[in-house]
Amino acid sequence: VSAPVLEVALQGKTVVRVAAGGFHCGALSEQGSVYMWGENTAGQCGQTEKVSEPCPVSVVDSEVVPPVTVRIIDLVCGREHSLALSAQNELWAWGSGCQLGLVTNTFPVWKPQKVEHLAGRHVIQVACGAYHSLALVRSLPPQNFNTQNPPEKKERGQSPHSSVTDRAEPSVVDDAHYCPLGVELSEVITGERILFGRTYVRLLIHIHLLSVGGVSGSYSSSPGCLEDIRLRLKAEGEALQGQKSSSLTDISQREKTTSNRRRSLPGTPTHGSPRRRRPCACRRSSAGRTQAAAPEEAGDGLPSLDTEVWSWGRGSEGQLGHGDQLARLQPLCIKSLTGEEVIKVAAGSHHSLAVTAQCQVYSWGSNMCGQLGHVNSPVTVPKQAKVKKKKKTHKKNPKQAVLSGFFLFIHSSVYSGGQSCAVLADQNIMGFISAIHELASRERQFYCWLSSVKKLLLTPIQSSYSSLGEPCTHLFFDLCEKFARLSVLIGRHSTSLSYFLHDVQGCDVTLLPLLMHTEHFLDVFKEYCSSVGDFQVMGGFQSLHKLSLGDLDLVSLLYWPLQQLHQYSRVLLKLASCYDVLTVEYQSLHQGCSQYEALSLSLLRKKKDAETTFIFWKTHSGKTTEFLRLPQRRVMCESSNRSLTVQNAGRFSNHWFILFNDALVHTQFSTHHVYPLTCLWVKPVTENTTGKTSHLLFLSPQNKWLRSLNQAVDQILGGGGQGSSPGVTAMTRTASYKFTGEGRFKDAQYTGSWLAGRINGRGTMKWPDGRTYSGNFKNGLEDGYGECIMPNKLLNKPDSYLGQWRDGKIHGFGKYKYASGEVYEGCFCDGQRHGYGMLSSGKLARTSSSVFIGQWVHDRKTGYGVYDDITRGEKYMGLWLDDQRHGNAVVVTQYGVYYEGTFKDNKMSGPGLLVSDDDTAFHAEFSDDWTVNGKGVLTLANGDCLDGLFSGEWNTGLKVVGTYIKPVVDETENKDRNSLLGQYAVAAGQRWSCVFEECWSRLGCDAAGKGDRTVAWENIAVTITTARRHSPDLNRSQTKILESLEFIPHHGDPVTTSNYDNIRRYLTKACETPLHPLGWLVETLVTVYRMTYVGVGSNRRLLRQAVLEVQAYLTHFYSIIRFLFPGLPDDGETHLSISLILECVLKFAFSFSSSVVVVSCSSLLLPLLLPRLYPPLFTLYCLQEEQDEAQYWERILRLNKQPDQSLLSFLGVQEKFWPVWMSILGEKKQVRFCIKDACFVSAVETLQQISTTFTPSDKLLVIQKTFEELTQEVKPMLDGSFLWCMDDLFPLFLYVVVRARIRNLGAEVSLIEDLMDPNLEHGEMGLMFTTLKACYIQIQQESMT
Repeated sequence: VSAPVLEVALQGKTVVRVAAGGFHCGALSEQGSVYMWGENTAGQCGQTEKVSEPCPVSVVDSEVVPPVTVRIIDLVCGREHSLALSAQNELWAWGSGCQLGLVTNTFPVWKPQKVEHLAGRHVIQVACGAYHSLALVRSLPPQNFNTQNPPEKKERGQSPHSSVTDRAEPSVVDDAHYCPLGVELSEVITGERILFGRTYVRLLIHIHLLSVGGVSGSYSSSPGCLEDIRLRLKAEGEALQGQKSSSLTDISQREKTTSNRRRSLPGTPTHGSPRRRRPCACRRSSAGRTQAAAPEEAGDGLPSLDTEVWSWGRGSEGQLGHGDQLARLQPLCIKSLTGEEVIKVAAGSHHSLAVTAQCQVYSWGSNMCGQLGHVNSPVTVPKQAKVKKKKKTHKKNPKQAVLSGFFLFIHSSVYSGGQSCAVLADQNIMGFISAIHELASRERQFYCWLSSVKKLLLTPIQSSYSSLGEPCTHLFFDLCEKFARLSVLIGRHSTSLSYFLHDVQGCDVTLLPLLMHTEHFLDVFKEYCSSVGDFQVMGGFQSLHKLSLGDLDLVSLLYWPLQQLHQYSRVLLKLASCYDVLTVEYQSLHQGCSQYEALSLSLLRKKKDAETTFIFWKTHSGKTTEFLRLPQRRVMCESSNRSLTVQNAGRFSNHWFILFNDALVHTQFSTHHVYPLTCLWVKPVTENTTGKTSHLLFLSPQNKWLRSLNQAVDQILGGGGQGSSPGVTAMTRTASYKFTGEGRFKDAQYTGSWLAGRINGRGTMKWPDGRTYSGNFKNGLEDGYGECIMPNKLLNKPDSYLGQWRDGKIHGFGKYKYASGEVYEGCFCDGQRHGYGMLSSGKLARTSSSVFIGQWVHDRKTGYGVYDDITRGEKYMGLWLDDQRHGNAVVVTQYGVYYEGTFKDNKMSGPGLLVSDDDTAFHAEFSDDWTVNGKGVLTLANGDCLDGLFSGEWNTGLKVVGTYIKPVVDETENKDRNSLLGQYAVAAGQRWSCVFEECWSRLGCDAAGKGDRTVAWENIAVTITTARRHSPDLNRSQTKILESLEFIPHHGDPVTTSNYDNIRRYLTKACETPLHPLGWLVETLVTVYRMTYVGVGSNRRLLRQAVLEVQAYLTHFYSIIRFLFPGLPDDGETHLSISLILECVLKFAFSFSSSVVVVSCSSLLLPLLLPRLYPPLFTLYCLQEEQDEAQYWERILRLNKQPDQSLLSFLGVQEKFWPVWMSILGEKKQVRFCIKDACFVSAVETLQQISTTFTPSDKLLVIQKTFEELTQEVKPMLDGSFLWCMDDLFPLFLYVVVRARIRNLGAEVSLIEDLMDPNLEHGEMGLMFTTLKACYIQIQQESMT
């Protein structure tokens, strides 16, 4: 065949890769499918017979369930075998021979099989010789073979003393690096795209530039050898600056500009892994396109340089590179190439090649026709090939006219086979391709130069680092570390560009590494420039001259890499010119160009600053200024060459000002005052300005010092360093400062926000004695919410406070934990406990355990409070004065003793009433705790009295001189005597005034009802907003509630049905969160109520006080609600034209004919309070009704033993109301005499729900529904309409109550009676409740005989 022939069988398929073996061919489609044809005697086509035309080869992974088809991204062929690389970077093989690397003895292998020996490894690229195979594999990290870390990270983790050592040391080899045949090599012998056939090799110099590769050979670190190093580096630098890529010179642009950006043939793809990387520079949007890209690191997406070369197959010519001529049945790592940064491998018939990132070419194997590039005979280990430099000639080439058109294109690939060659070229439209090649060429040159500097200069100097001295030694190793990081970045970038060039046609220019990883490039260059500048400032280069470096300019040499940034900018600008300005490509390229150019100019300024600073320190060297010399510090200006004076300075005073990039230094004689710029505020001072002598006086707002200071402050605060208007530069900032003056902050270290030179905002203050404050500041003092920790040296534990501050003192609500174990949570004023608060002392296991909750005045208990002495089992509920019990009070003990009376000086003093657990009452004069001395009356439980003079202690015995009286009275008179309880107790309306005062204070009112309503609503909104922002742990529902509460509702309108519902809904939400003032009030009231009536306080004689306290809560709470919603009427006031409010409150199913209803505090607020107060309150009711409840329950149990008809008859229910039929699962059945619990089931179940409700209104609603259910069940038994009469209703309802078996029904009745709305007592609901109460009394008094 003398001309190309179209493969008809592949028409309609997008082929992205072809491969040719000895006598067979292969093609790879965009979807990752493999097609093979040609000779198939060895199974190399993956078929069972000869293949004359392309046939698909199925690559199936049968190890997974169910089996899946493997997508292939690369295909190569040998003489009798074929290899395929999958998208998972796994290798598959088929054909015959040991070059397959399979664990099998059966040949040929007709179907593709996975090369298990490389399973789990990341295969980058493969190549096939005639009877051997090569694979480029990513190295495993030496720490853990199961993780893959970027080499850059490994270098950062090394010691700075070994950061730039060459990578000649082989990586740690695992058990897989074994030698099946032959021996391993211990000797280590120290190029990009090379494809070849049997004997010929072609290199494209414009792609690889091997002439500027790294210098090989041994070197010495002795000073005598450094002169040779200097000369070689100088020569390389000159060659690097004057050299350009041969592919970019004299390229004629003869093609006419078209609308297309460029036109090129597809290049030869490289074999990377599209699986573990982000879209690289050559990725297209098509899913099946073969990607020409290197393996990417997990960190920054650039190709890895830590690679290994593996080989297997026949080794008769040494083409495996293991130092012998033995065959390898399975892949084996070529150790001599480990660490050489190989980025590409290729194989001929009997020889192999490898290209490194430093543009070095290693070859091994047969050298029959000189294909190894060196004169030596065949070599069995990789050896570097030398490219000889030839003299330039200007002689006219007779074939120049023929080749002139040939060089209009940029060569992207070269191929050789047999005695023929082929070149694949891209047409250079508008200079686009040439710009890409220029960038790749310069980057390769740059990397080779960096490698040479590292190898020939930095590494030898490191070996003699001890002569540099401190701190130059540390700075030099830091410089070497940054240099090594820059070198690795450039090497990986150059490799990435090489892969980019392999498929230029399918690449998106916006995915160039320079654009994709701009921040990474900028950071590396910044760090490197800073390290060189720091080393220069500290005089490090002067120390290096001691090492006999001659006239080598190390400063210029190490600053030379910064020029590469300008090259990046220039190339990106050239690429941008190939696009229209409105395209995304142009915008991306132009932005990248601007970023690199801006950094280049910025780093040049930093270079100049470092040089200026070095000269400054050289001029002003001395012990007095040496402590000011820091590596990162740069001189901006100083007053010896720029005039600056001090206001009101003396005639003979000597002032010297130095402005550094981080501080302003004021030197007066030998004293230095250092002012950090982060805490320096610059303001212009006019002639009329007066102030302290420490103020700087600027001649005018245009003074150069003022501008320099503004620029320095702006730069250190993260600005551009251009300065701002006078007095405007960063008035608000975050900085650290150590106070040195006298005052509260003496020697304290502050880190946080500032405003105009004063602490303002959030910050942290730490004192030398261990005190720490973290929170808000205002005008230089603690103000707002903050946490403070104060060490206690005596107890060796810290005190801590978390809460509100004002003007540097604890003020507001907070929680204070003392080192002694006490915890106070409540209000403070000017650093003292003041207002409502709860103090918990000790723990239950200690002897001092107690809890006080109540009012504080100036750090002392004063006012009403509850003191629970857990150790003694006593609870005091009364008045206090200066931390002592003083005034009316009630005391209960764990033994059931109840006392109410007066206290004075912390003792019982005056008249009091003492009631024991057995109802013995003692009314007398007390002189001390539980001690009587005077007149008294002792009333026994049976009513007998002892009247006389008493003396002694209650617990130990009483002496009495008096009269024993046995009066003839009935039981009711005894109960009337018990009603005297509470006469010495503090009135319910006077209790917990401190709680309501705190709530008024949070609303912004000085006293109850005295304040601006608008301000109160604004305070609520601000409180909710601030709490939501500073509470990140809120769940979704809590956040939604707070967001809804931030809106101020309409509060000034008269109350109507609709807005009354809105008020109820708002109050319900507000009381759900303690962040709202009303929610805090509810939560606090619940806390004090439970502290009072739970535990020892659960005494039945406290029931009346507990009920009155709830009613007092409602009254105070309603006054606050009326202040916020003035449209609400006074409690109990008749309010017209509100016909449905009662329906909204009680949710009654029937309507009232009257249009006049009452809005009361109980109907509005009891649903909010009572469910939270219900447990302790209902417990008191149960204790009070305990005896009556026992009688009631005994009769309930006996009555429920009777069948339904017998019970109905016993209770006097008329037979016309007796159910005859009952419904069981929808089926009617006749009621028999012996059946129980079958009558009026619906009414019974409804009444049982009374135990599940909390408020009287809800309980009344249950009673009403019970009557309705009872009526509905009776109606079918009667004809026509009927009206209930009490004679008929009461026995029937009594039956329902008996069958309902409600525990503690007496407590339920008493609770409803005490707390129900008085306006309902004489209505229909009151009648229904009276019926239930009568049933309870009837059952209790029912005769069982």
